[in-house]
Amino acid sequence: MRLPPLKPVVFVLLLSGYGLLGWHTLHGKRSLDYQAQVRVRLTQAREDYTDARLRRAELEAKVARLREETLDLDMLDEEARRQLGFIAPGEVLALPSPDR
Repeated sequence: MRLPPLKPVVFVLLLSGYGLLGWHTLHGKRSLDYQAQVRVRLTQAREDYTDARLRRAELEAKVARLREETLDLDMLDEEARRQLGFIAPGEVLALPSPDR
C-alpha cells in the first residue's frame, strides 16, 4: 500500500488554513468590518452622551432658578401658564419646541 505524497496534502491544509484565517479577518467576530461598526456606534454614543450632558445642564439651571433663594418669578409665571394652559386675551405666549 502506497501513501500519497505528503507535500500536496500539506499544501492543501495550509491553503485551507489561510483561507479560513482570511475569511475570519473579513467577516468574523473581531473582523475589520465589525471594528468599523463598533467605531460608528462609539461615535454615536459619544454624541448621545454630549447631548445628555447639555440637556442635564439646562435642567439643572432651570431647577436652580426655582429654588427659594433664587426664585425667578418670570420663569415661575411662564411655567404655570404652560402647565395650566392659561393666557390673557391679546397676549402672545412663545413656548420652546416640544422636543426640548
